[in-house]
Amino acid sequence: MKARKNMKKGNVQNREHFLSRFADRVQEGVPAKRENKVKPISSIYNLLEKESIEDVFIGNARTIHAETIRTNTENLTEVLESICENVAKDQILSSIQTDNEKLENWTSKRTVQWTPQDGNQNVITAAQSRIGITYCDIALAESGTVVLMNEQNKGRSVSLLPEVHVVIIPKSRIVPRLKEAMEIINGRVNRADSFPTCVNFITGPSNSADIEFVLVVGVHGPLETIYVLVEDE
Repeated sequence: MKARKNMKKGNVQNREHFLSRFADRVQEGVPAKRENKVKPISSIYNLLEKESIEDVFIGNARTIHAETIRTNTENLTEVLESICENVAKDQILSSIQTDNEKLENWTSKRTVQWTPQDGNQNVITAAQSRIGITYCDIALAESGTVVLMNEQNKGRSVSLLPEVHVVIIPKSRIVPRLKEAMEIINGRVNRADSFPTCVNFITGPSNSADIEFVLVVGVHGPLETIYVLVEDE
């Protein structure tokens, strides 16, 4: 504070020196990209078989208060029907893009389907729905996190506004860690594919412990998250 008092009002210290160095750096152009010698840890789950990766995912899902149900492709719609039992069609919103014809038929008959043509009406419908059903793009074993890419017929509000979020997760889409998930996403960037407008990393139901470190579920999103793990290999 003493040094600050001694400075004259409006007096800028070392102005010319700073501008001179800045000008020299600009003239040098953009520095060459440096290779990062420090690489992300990638060997934690390398020795695990696919079945073990699935167990790690389920264990971490339990930790974040997400329920997991195992099934196969043939019985998937029966499991979904049991989850949605006694819930009317207009209370179930789905956002699924898949080549599973049986699943497509079920969502068409049993749910309101999210479509980009409905615009803001999708948000209103999601807010009034009891159940939102989505299809996972990537799942992270290390944290029980699911990755949802919002593109084409896959809307973001479906996973955020309904009371219950049901995520269909093909077993083949489980990867060990965030590193592998980012490699998949980066691969899409490098291929110059149409990139999703939003990539959501969702770890269980809404959790908050802001007030006195007391965990409260459902403050900012779904009260309940159900992972439906599908044997697809």
